[in-house]
Amino acid sequence: MKKSTNLLLALALGSALLTAPAFAQDNPGTGGWTLREAIEYAQRNNLQVKQSGVNRDLNKIDLNQSRMDRLPDLNGNGGYSFNTGSYQNPVDFSLSTENSQTANFQANTSLPLFMGFQQNNLIKQNVLDLQASEQDILALQNDITLQVITSYLNVLFSEELIKTAELQRNTTQQQLSRTRLLFKAGSVAELAVLDLESQLSTDELDIINAQNQRDIARLSLIQLLNLENEQAKNFNIIIPEVPEPDTKPVLTEPTTVYDVALQTQPGVKAADLRVLSADKGLAIARGAYYPRVSLAAGLSTRYIKGGQRIIGTETISGRQEQIFYLDRTGNDKQTFYMPFTFEQPISENSNIINQFQDNINKFVGVNVSIPVFNGFLARNNVQRAKLGQVNAKINADIERNQLRQTIEQAYVDALAAQRKYTAAKQQVTALEKNYKNAELRLNSGVINTVDFLVITSNYRRAQSNLIQAKYEYTFKLKVLDFYQGKEISL
Repeated sequence: MKKSTNLLLALALGSALLTAPAFAQDNPGTGGWTLREAIEYAQRNNLQVKQSGVNRDLNKIDLNQSRMDRLPDLNGNGGYSFNTGSYQNPVDFSLSTENSQTANFQANTSLPLFMGFQQNNLIKQNVLDLQASEQDILALQNDITLQVITSYLNVLFSEELIKTAELQRNTTQQQLSRTRLLFKAGSVAELAVLDLESQLSTDELDIINAQNQRDIARLSLIQLLNLENEQAKNFNIIIPEVPEPDTKPVLTEPTTVYDVALQTQPGVKAADLRVLSADKGLAIARGAYYPRVSLAAGLSTRYIKGGQRIIGTETISGRQEQIFYLDRTGNDKQTFYMPFTFEQPISENSNIINQFQDNINKFVGVNVSIPVFNGFLARNNVQRAKLGQVNAKINADIERNQLRQTIEQAYVDALAAQRKYTAAKQQVTALEKNYKNAELRLNSGVINTVDFLVITSNYRRAQSNLIQAKYEYTFKLKVLDFYQGKEISL
């Protein structure tokens, strides 16, 4: 996101104010909020920052899951059924029409051995995405900080305008009191009194306008902090001292500032990490061209009510009649008795535990899947990944271009602000002398109130311009230091 120069300059001066002396507060708002307290409070309570933290946590889960996918899976299932009518015995495969109850249990596992390097590349991509999301949080915190600082400094600027307007109102009041005495003595005309009364009303209006500006900035800051009820009602800030800036600073060239900023700005880091993530995404898509190899194993057993279990054997012996025909007519035959002996199994009803033990089945195997044709799905996914890679690089270039333009603009603005502040300071010095001289001449009756009020108005306008130039100049000097990673101090 491209930030306006004014906001960036506000951030720079805000960093300076953070280093200025301030009263430590155990509870924010007790006796007044410092800028540091306001920023930390907003970062903790801002919903966008919290949402960004949730996205970061989701990326952590994705990373952990991609690592766990390399482990074997294990699944079990089982069932119990009651059968009526004709069915096939699952043990001896005989047909039966009796009611029966059966149960079976299975456990299967598989271990991926080779997946076209997709798992390793997915882990690397998720690591990069997690790092990018962490940089996003920092960038968002900077945005929230910018908004808080802008409103905070608007309050400070308005307070200075109020002080200037009140000083002018007091001066006009003194002149009005003196002029009224002169009017009563007959030294000046009534018009002089009317002019000063009109000017006093204008001064009162200037104070109200400055107070309104202060109240609007104060409300904006309260809303950024999400303050409610008593906290919002009793809200006030601690006003630090902002010293006069140096009129002849040594400004660093924009190219030097830009080179340093590339190493520190979270937005640039996040964009670069997403370029690397897109590279891994392309490698993942190409992995679909490779065959898959996995190891599989399983275990199963079953039970049937009324099932038999062999517990031994018994010997059966005897003689079996054998008839042999001696002619084709079948009339002449001879009978023999052949002895026989065989082992007959002895069985009994088997309970569920014994059947589970006796019917265990195990298997181990290797599965190979070779992609031959999948409707160009793999090819199209590779093309999408390439476009994603190009898009990520363009976004990184856009981020760098915006950063470079912002720094160049800040440098040009700093030079312009330097000239503006110097000219405004000289103007105030000259008009201050002219104002004091006019005040003496007014008291001596040399000039009229109209001429005096014109000089006063010019002097007051110059004072306001100097205050504005002071803040603007300080902002623009500090922003270059901010991008260079220097410690900001006044």
